[in-house]
Amino acid sequence: MIAEPLSTVAVRIRFAGSPDSETLHMTRKECARFHSDWSAYLAGNGAIGGEYSTEDAGQDLVISLNFRLIAYIEPGKKY
Repeated sequence: MIAEPLSTVAVRIRFAGSPDSETLHMTRKECARFHSDWSAYLAGNGAIGGEYSTEDAGQDLVISLNFRLIAYIEPGKKY
């Protein structure tokens, strides 16, 4: 059986005080978890950030995000 490769989603994040945005590549499941946490933060439900798995140049990374430092996010293209 041939396993289907994991697809990734590009998410652009601009941090407060920075004119440029960063693009993170996450699996669909991780991206959904990030958006759920971000929505909870915007709704005032006490979430202030978290750790998320991303991929950069073929390397798996875990990043820690503080939502208070994010100016905006923009869902990106699915690959």
